[in-house]
Amino acid sequence: MKIRTLLAVAIVGGIAGGMKSEATHGINLIGVGPVQQGTAGAGMASAKDSTWLILNPAGLTDIQPSFDASLQVFAPVRKMDSTMSMGAGEQRDDSMFVIPQISGSFGCCHAERGFVGIGMYGTSGMGVDYDDGRMGNFMTGRPQSHDDQMTSLSIAKMTLTYAYKFGDEPGKTWSIGAGPVLVYSRFKTDMYHFTAMGPASSYESWDDAWGGGAIVGVTKHFGRVSIGASYLSKQWMGKFDKYDTLFGSALNLPQEARAGLAWNVLDNLELAFDYQWIDWSGVDTFDQFGWDSQNIYKLGATWGVTDALTLRTGLSYGKTPVDRSNAFANALFPAIMEMHFSCGFTYAWEKWAVNCAYTHAFKESVTADGKLTNSMMPGMGSMVAGTKIQMYQNSLTLGVTRHF
Repeated sequence: MKIRTLLAVAIVGGIAGGMKSEATHGINLIGVGPVQQGTAGAGMASAKDSTWLILNPAGLTDIQPSFDASLQVFAPVRKMDSTMSMGAGEQRDDSMFVIPQISGSFGCCHAERGFVGIGMYGTSGMGVDYDDGRMGNFMTGRPQSHDDQMTSLSIAKMTLTYAYKFGDEPGKTWSIGAGPVLVYSRFKTDMYHFTAMGPASSYESWDDAWGGGAIVGVTKHFGRVSIGASYLSKQWMGKFDKYDTLFGSALNLPQEARAGLAWNVLDNLELAFDYQWIDWSGVDTFDQFGWDSQNIYKLGATWGVTDALTLRTGLSYGKTPVDRSNAFANALFPAIMEMHFSCGFTYAWEKWAVNCAYTHAFKESVTADGKLTNSMMPGMGSMVAGTKIQMYQNSLTLGVTRHF
């Protein structure tokens, strides 16, 4: 009964919330839920709650069965100053978003060695909504007050994973976990794209697509040291039919590989180091916008101050997938964040816990160099040189855990 109830709530809550997500590393959040975010997403080898089923499903064997839910208030500040806007000047969008997460983990079978997890999360997205367009009206020589000024992409994922633990000696067990990943995405824009007939504006209405992939992970413990790794396959999506001429193909999501190490320096102090690779350039639709694949490095610390209070902090760095050559083409997809700082805490009592995390993404800016290399706007490199996009982000995530 618990699993059926959680599934129903997750589908309704996760899809509804996934409509308003935003981005940090590319279009991906640095972590799901306040516990992951408290260490900037580090912790591949050391699961802490049921959100780990989307990070490393093998970690389900290391946590107490629980239900976790949270809301993230995401406040990115995006700016654009386009040399093609006919004097519109700097545009700013500081609208905020609320992103939900809901998941649960359960012991299920195989003499208490088998565990199942289910979750629904807003994981990815991007969007801007400026007062004036990226490209001005060439007929009037004035800023464009409609068209080419808005994008909104939201992605929610649902996972159902199974994990199995091998070994009984504490500190020397290992686990493997895997499961399917179901994806729901929504998109709308009024941005210009270029056809054989010249520039054309896309529809300004929602379209959606479904798709899926799979995730597999492993964890091994060596006393005070643990290692973990996971692989998320490419997620094959259906097409956004209304925007077929803009993308040319389905907006698939990239494969990802992660590996991590956790070290219990003291009984109450853990350090974690993770590496993550995201294959943006291996997906046609991101490659046509000139996106490079990302190598991301994460460092986190978890300190158990008392039995009730746990503190966390972390750093995450990944070079932006958007370079200067493609700044203008991505002015409405400003995926330029690189360095993130996070901190957070958990306060626990009896079977309950409250979790909180704050994340700041430091300001980044990219200025177009006039060497446009993507396929979206051929022959326009010198015309868009000097266009500047910039962003910084703050977010606060609050959640609750109920242990069974």
